[in-house]
Amino acid sequence: MSQNLIKSVENSIRFTNYLIDSVVFMFIVFLHAMILDVGLGIVPEGGFELFPLYLMALYVLYYWFFEEFFQKTPGKFVTKTIVVDKNGQKPSTSKLFIRSLSRIIPLEAFSFFFSNRGWHDVISDTYVIKLEKP
Repeated sequence: MSQNLIKSVENSIRFTNYLIDSVVFMFIVFLHAMILDVGLGIVPEGGFELFPLYLMALYVLYYWFFEEFFQKTPGKFVTKTIVVDKNGQKPSTSKLFIRSLSRIIPLEAFSFFFSNRGWHDVISDTYVIKLEKP
């Protein structure tokens, strides 16, 4: 059996990706809230009960959209990294969806304390590598 030669980038780069993506995601949430409440007036006075589920769905879609269409999120654009499968190719749509869905596992962010591949990487059998070409 051949051993996988793909090496994920270091945790400091992954953390930078996470910080940038968190800021961009919060901006998207803010825009959605403004559109839903001020623009469309469909958010009830006390907020709406399904907001946590809405946020989780938006979070999964954020990562899936960017990684499906660009192979990277805004954070990965900045750090010049991309998501690949074990063969160094673009992961399938299903792997990217599983990767994105895995991010909402409770305490998933802490999986980086034990490895430079988070649970969302291991579950989807994907890697984040440095982009070799511009």
